[in-house]
Amino acid sequence: MNDKEVLTYEDIVLRVSDSDILEGPYYLNDQIIAFYFGYLSSSCDSNDILLVPPSVSFWLANCKEEALKDIIEPLKLSSKKLVLFTVNDNDDLSGGDSGTHWSLLVYDRSSNTFSHHDSMEGVNNSHAMKLYEAVKGFMGPTAKPNTASSSTPKGRMKKKKDVGATAKAVAVADAEPSFIECDTPQQTNGYDCGLYVIAIAKVICQWHSSKKKGKESNWISAIERQVNASLEMTMRDELLKLIEDLRKED
Repeated sequence: MNDKEVLTYEDIVLRVSDSDILEGPYYLNDQIIAFYFGYLSSSCDSNDILLVPPSVSFWLANCKEEALKDIIEPLKLSSKKLVLFTVNDNDDLSGGDSGTHWSLLVYDRSSNTFSHHDSMEGVNNSHAMKLYEAVKGFMGPTAKPNTASSSTPKGRMKKKKDVGATAKAVAVADAEPSFIECDTPQQTNGYDCGLYVIAIAKVICQWHSSKKKGKESNWISAIERQVNASLEMTMRDELLKLIEDLRKED
């Protein structure tokens, strides 16, 4: 069967095979997540938030140290307030789409923290830590909250429900970012992890926009309110409808 093109959105091409995945129940591939990240990027203030495509996140986590700078430099990470990376459990550089689980790693400059959201708690911890170790030294100067909690030892991994910074921030040029495993809504099956990644990314982007207007101060509580197992029944149809609506706009 000819895998015809369904939609070109920015530099992402979706094909019939991608639509078939969304008909489900199937594990989301890189292309679908990259498409939705591109869509979210166009809806957000792209000057201070970055959604890193899955293929780039994969190479950041798995490439040799000497090649990291060439991959990271064009991303301009030090100019972003929020950076969202996908995490995948595929370690095989030649294995293509051989991974079986997605999660989300989010860097927040205001707290100098990497927050890991995993819809199957603990499954991707080592892979998220691997990505964190690869990129933590490239995030640039930070604005770190001037609170007692900021005395946490450098790089210490902690679990924390509320990562919203409410204290006045002060510039810290050399503080190593911390890593947090966040309480995250849990999937009820073995294949919808990608849906949770894009749903959580959407909420964080919305939080980022509303934060400036004083409507929301914490993306964790926003996720708790807006992300739950109901998305397993609805989000694939929402994505298919979005693709169809964008096709009509072409």
